Amino acid sequence: MNRHGKYVGVWQAGFHCAAPWISISHLIPQQYTVYDTPVKECPTQDNVMVTIDVALIFRVMVEDEKALYNFAYRLGPDKLDKMLKAFQEEAMRGMVRKRKYNEVYDLMDVDHDRQLEGTKRDLNNHFNEYGIEITSLSVTNVHLPREFADNMQEESIWTTRDDFNKLEQKFSLQKIEIKELEAKAKQKAVEDLAEFTAEKDELMADAKKKLALVEAETRKQIAVVEEQAKADILDVKSNASLVDAKINAERDVKLAKIRENGMASSEQIKVESKTYVATKEAEAARQIAENKAECMELQASAEREAAKQLVAQRKYNRMMRSLQAMRALAVNKDMCVAGNNGDNVVAQLLANVQSGAVLGLPSNMRS
Repeated sequence: MNRHGKYVGVWQAGFHCAAPWISISHLIPQQYTVYDTPVKECPTQDNVMVTIDVALIFRVMVEDEKALYNFAYRLGPDKLDKMLKAFQEEAMRGMVRKRKYNEVYDLMDVDHDRQLEGTKRDLNNHFNEYGIEITSLSVTNVHLPREFADNMQEESIWTTRDDFNKLEQKFSLQKIEIKELEAKAKQKAVEDLAEFTAEKDELMADAKKKLALVEAETRKQIAVVEEQAKADILDVKSNASLVDAKINAERDVKLAKIRENGMASSEQIKVESKTYVATKEAEAARQIAENKAECMELQASAEREAAKQLVAQRKYNRMMRSLQAMRALAVNKDMCVAGNNGDNVVAQLLANVQSGAVLGLPSNMRS
């Protein structure tokens, strides 16, 4: 980060706000970088020119602010590329010069990768000052001239074929040995099985003999137990019959006593119940007679009081019945009332008046 073009510090990754006079001069990545370049025309110990492919992995040490400053303002990507190529070629040429052409393929072995740790350490000692850390260094491929590669291929094929023939011969010998061991193992297994079978047959015969003795003894004991059981059953039955008879006799005596006591109690209860019923019936009859007498007395008193109250009503009813009778005679057209006065009209009217007086009609109702 620069202020007015002058370096003032480092900003880590993230969101930042800046004034217009603040600028960023370099953006430096944090990830690891793979640097893969071939080293050509490397002479071997026997002056054969080979090409070595070297893979180098490095990163920028962003956690060190001073190293970042050296990388940005003193080294830069261009100088880093040139220096890496130079140091890489120097290291590879030194290692290849110590080997013959048929040994250069050893540079790709795992053991040689351990040997490259010294080269990587030397590179770090030089580049750490500029903020560069070499994390890995390995040879990925070796290219020989065609004629030397073919010779090495033939030598390799012959060596491989020789190794294959040796391994095949060893395999055949092992197969023969395994077959012999298998035959011996089978024979031993057959013999062991026969011996085991004979031993178990003998044990089985002994077990059968012991089983026969045990079965005979068991049958004997069972017979004795059965006879004893029969005797015990007869004894138990006889004792049970005796006990049963005794229990039945005691039961009959107790039942007879219970029956007699029950009958006596029953008779006593019957007599007491009859006496109680007779007493209650007499008392009920007395109560009924008293109630009837009281009822008759109340009825007579009611009739006596009602007679006093109904005198006027009876008189009214009698007069109404007389009036109804006279009205019925008056409306009856088929009836004619006459006296023994020679059909004299005046005499008849007089007779009617007298008849009304006889019937009890008022004077205003006689004419």
